[in-house]
Amino acid sequence: MDQLAALVQEGRQIPFTPYRAVRAREVAQLIERMRINVPSSIRESERTLAERDRIIADAEAEAERILEEARARAMEMVSERALLDTAHAEAERIVEEGKAMARRRADEADQYAVQTLRALQDQLELVMRQVENGIEVMAEGGQAEGGRARK
Repeated sequence: MDQLAALVQEGRQIPFTPYRAVRAREVAQLIERMRINVPSSIRESERTLAERDRIIADAEAEAERILEEARARAMEMVSERALLDTAHAEAERIVEEGKAMARRRADEADQYAVQTLRALQDQLELVMRQVENGIEVMAEGGQAEGGRARK
């Protein structure tokens, strides 16, 4: 286009008219080159636009894939967090259950110890009565023998 403008500028001005005389052969050659080059330029532009559209489509597909991957990871993280929360709650429940069981066992052990000590106390009281009875019998027997020996 610039070459065509230059040919027109170089053409001679026809006096008293707005017209210019240009070299017809140069203008014809330039038009022929334009006919050849313009379609190839248009095809090249179309290829460039198609390539641009392909790049944009690829970028959009990649962006969608990244979004899907991010959504999936977010869901996985939420699931992991829920699983961790559940595990923590279960651990706390088990610890509390263990503490309650330990308190029950301690109470049961205390009750058993009290029962055992009471049974031992009863046995000791029985043995004490037997010892006291034995002492009484011996003491009464010694007095009786001492009275017999004096006679």
